[in-house]
Amino acid sequence: MKTVDKAMHLLSYFTPSQPEIGLSELARLAQMDKATTRRILVSLGNHHFIEQNQITKSYRLGSGFLHLARIREATTPITAIATQTVDWLCETTNETAHASVAGPNALITVAHKEPIRGTVVMIDPTEPLPFHATASGIIFLAFNDNSLIEKALANQLNRFTDQTETDPEVLRQRVSQAKNDGYYLNEHGFESDVAGIAAPYFNADGTAAGAIAVAMPISRKTEELVNKTKRHVAAASARITTAIGGIVHPNVQKLIT
Repeated sequence: MKTVDKAMHLLSYFTPSQPEIGLSELARLAQMDKATTRRILVSLGNHHFIEQNQITKSYRLGSGFLHLARIREATTPITAIATQTVDWLCETTNETAHASVAGPNALITVAHKEPIRGTVVMIDPTEPLPFHATASGIIFLAFNDNSLIEKALANQLNRFTDQTETDPEVLRQRVSQAKNDGYYLNEHGFESDVAGIAAPYFNADGTAAGAIAVAMPISRKTEELVNKTKRHVAAASARITTAIGGIVHPNVQKLIT
């Protein structure tokens, strides 16, 4: 299991902004010796999870992940379900909508849509959504085990704007309030001048599987719009939850009725 953990640790350093990494740099980032790093990369390469650029000799993610992703989508079609729901939510609110699923250290966007209007919030689906800095992240933590919350808050909490909250105790309070409310409103946490309103969607055991959210410019945020949007986000949450065989939590259900 230690080898698997090390392999996953190495894979976590590949991002859209750093798609290729040399052996020495990857070993330095992971704080592992080069021999161990190379041995793990070779093993991952044998199964097509890592490939080497023959010109630069740097490493990048391989095609093996595509095969697993297709199996996942064929057996648990969250992307198709989320896309339909996000399209509905965007059209209903006339604001940017997006849905995400849980990753090891952040949420991963699986569907998004921007409305056709002058000023909108743009979503980069390759950019992870930090648990502590986004509406989706806070509401996801709110409906999961305390162990997951503590693990998320134990990591280094980066600041994305001058208003990103990084105090674990304050974040615990926000998570608790979000669970009671059934939704979470985040302002300026991940992007300046952006407000996000999110609700979780649920597994069959009642834990959050991910989140669905609306993002709007702060300049358009009003109390009336927030109240309207949180009802629509809760309804979207119920749509996805029902489609994947989950159970809608009463704190989310109360927003719809």
